[in-house]
Amino acid sequence: MSASLSRRRMLTASLGAAAASLGGCTSAGTAGSDAARALDVPASARDVRAFGAVGDGVADDTAAIARAVADADGPLALYLPAGTYRVTGWPELPDYSAVVGEGSDLSTVVHQGDGPLWDLRDRHRVAFARLGVYVTAEGGSAARLSGCFRCSFDTVLFRGEHGAGSHPRFVGQRGVELRDNTGGTTFVNCDVNNFGVGLVASSIQNYVTASKFTSNWIGVLGTGPDYAPGLSVVNSEFVSDTDPATTTRHVLVDGPANDWWFTNVWFEGADVAVQAGVAGRGGPSQLGLVNCKVAARTVLLDLQSCRQPHLSNVILDPDPGATPVPLRIDPVHCPDGTAVNLVSGTAADVDLAAFPPRWHVVGRGVVSGAEHAGPLVVRPGRDAAADLVQARAGDGTVVSAVLPSGAFLSERAEAGVVLRDDDGGYWRLQVGPDGALRTARLGTGRPAG
Repeated sequence: MSASLSRRRMLTASLGAAAASLGGCTSAGTAGSDAARALDVPASARDVRAFGAVGDGVADDTAAIARAVADADGPLALYLPAGTYRVTGWPELPDYSAVVGEGSDLSTVVHQGDGPLWDLRDRHRVAFARLGVYVTAEGGSAARLSGCFRCSFDTVLFRGEHGAGSHPRFVGQRGVELRDNTGGTTFVNCDVNNFGVGLVASSIQNYVTASKFTSNWIGVLGTGPDYAPGLSVVNSEFVSDTDPATTTRHVLVDGPANDWWFTNVWFEGADVAVQAGVAGRGGPSQLGLVNCKVAARTVLLDLQSCRQPHLSNVILDPDPGATPVPLRIDPVHCPDGTAVNLVSGTAADVDLAAFPPRWHVVGRGVVSGAEHAGPLVVRPGRDAAADLVQARAGDGTVVSAVLPSGAFLSERAEAGVVLRDDDGGYWRLQVGPDGALRTARLGTGRPAG
């Protein structure tokens, strides 16, 4: 295969081959224009204009598109040439079908009805590519997938009407909803803009790659029963403006959920960038942010309830003119977690006080909250004469150490080894200037210092 054949062309060509072999979409009205050939639209694809669609943004093309799909007895490829297609609904699509256009800003479907434009139920491998969807109704949404498997959106622009100027009128709009055990859905090179909720994830094993969520009231909402919601987002962006009426949260998981992973993701322009769980209600079993840049106005990462969060190589920055809380972690509902190499944009380092005691934190030269199982082995490093272990006061002064020989050293005369007697009393072992050993009674309470 030629190295110049792009991934997108391969996808469209394979969909066309599947349609031709499985159902014979070869009736009159198949795509044959120069634009279609240049874009590798399958020759068997049905051109909606051949069935009466106008695509001028004025005519209602609902019936024409329904005619293009009406007599399909198997998978079909549906082609929308460049234009603006105003509709109030969409016909049911068979399994393994493809709907393709000429570009996400060229082939635009204007959905003026309530509910979803594309309503897929128990469908497999239905693909949408090179299309734009503009949702205008207050209760409208672009797509709803229920019980579907391996459907895909490639280079699709989803756009609603939400914004600071229209808030809160369109907060009921939804971009895409994944429900009822829908799995394997992929979003590649997609834009999801100006919805009340950009993506509703109520099931697991769905994937977002190289995509952008812009100016949604909530970018991604994880919600639903049975601990099912989960999502993987890679190489993507969540952005908005600085108006509080535009975006409240880029990511919100509002109850018990499955695994949520963000890798190489950029967040900026929300009140709260990521909220994981709701204290007292539940949250994700796992939350991972790796190689992410997180900025917001009020709170960057709000971990209210999460069983096993993992943060690694995360930059924590304020939005312009804001002084947000970098980390807000509920110690009761998010007691354990791991944070490695977090970088603060406003301080020398992230304050260790932000983490509950059982968190394992690795920073620049600092490890906090580590618990070692099994023998802890310490040996000399590059400087053989350096202490093996040091205990330091808050100002950095060494108060005790284990020397390379294994001997224990106390640097303070008033300090020393503390021993407990058989009756529960505590005694400090001290040495005088004459070398004589003596003990100091500390009482029955465990010494704090």
